[in-house]
Amino acid sequence: MLNTLPPSEELACAICGNRHNNRTHLAREMMFGLRDEFRYLECGNCRCVQLIDIPQDMSKYYPENYYSFAPAGGLEAVIEERWAAHAYGKSSLTGWLVDLLLGPHVTMTAIRRARIPLDARVLDVGCGAGWLIREMKQFGYRNVSGIDPHIKSDMRGSDGVVVLKRSLEEMTGEFDVVMFHHSFEHIADQAGALREIRRLLRPAGRVLIRVPIADSFAWKHYGVNWIHLDAPRHFFLHSPTSLRLLAEQCGLHVTELTYEGNAGQFIGSEQYAKDIPLVDQRKGGALRRLQDLWLARRYRARAEELNRNAQGDWGCFELQT
Repeated sequence: MLNTLPPSEELACAICGNRHNNRTHLAREMMFGLRDEFRYLECGNCRCVQLIDIPQDMSKYYPENYYSFAPAGGLEAVIEERWAAHAYGKSSLTGWLVDLLLGPHVTMTAIRRARIPLDARVLDVGCGAGWLIREMKQFGYRNVSGIDPHIKSDMRGSDGVVVLKRSLEEMTGEFDVVMFHHSFEHIADQAGALREIRRLLRPAGRVLIRVPIADSFAWKHYGVNWIHLDAPRHFFLHSPTSLRLLAEQCGLHVTELTYEGNAGQFIGSEQYAKDIPLVDQRKGGALRRLQDLWLARRYRARAEELNRNAQGDWGCFELQT
């Protein structure tokens, strides 16, 4: 169920300006089980789903244990690196086994698919602790860096990778590729962000934007229990139509869209439908982890089918000037 509130035609879509046939939905914060309530607008024209009342202080919703802030290290990091290596085409038995159990490492698969030259100057926006660009550095990328306004301070690794506590407006220089790996939906000023990216792009530069997709099966089926709605951290859940409109407003255009939804859309959303926060899953012990592995295998074929039919709940958009 979508948990839809009465029509709200006085509210205009922030992407296309439409005021007709818009709907509002009441969602809750469920990653940490805070259950604070938030209103979202679903545009009747471009289908973008957007947070109506953005909290002035978002720090409450990005605590220290937020997953992207976790420093690299330990067994989990080793497994992650080998999983990514397998997706990038490197030989790794561990990576192959993880792929078999959980499916492909979608982020590194997107990097490989984009065929980014090893000497390209790459900026990863909203990169958290910089796990991805550190893996890219290991695979031969020589000029990768990241920014994230939510980290505590600048991070400079022994491997030469730099992650700056900085906003897009504060960035200077030119880049061949600018990437948003599930960070663009966290930005309140969507058009402003794309205009800043265009400023930073070199001629013939590219933008990779990987985001949840609003007019997907998961949104239509689970509504506010859709795990990737992620209230209130996700300000905008785009449809392909709304992201194309936004890009054109900012002098960019979408050249490619690849659907890459995985089993998580079912596992997490079913959990939320039972009023179980995501953090409960992380503390469920070995038995719960084995159950999730079984569910991932069970749902993998369904997720791949949805991707083929342009109904997957994640998408990778490539943009150019």
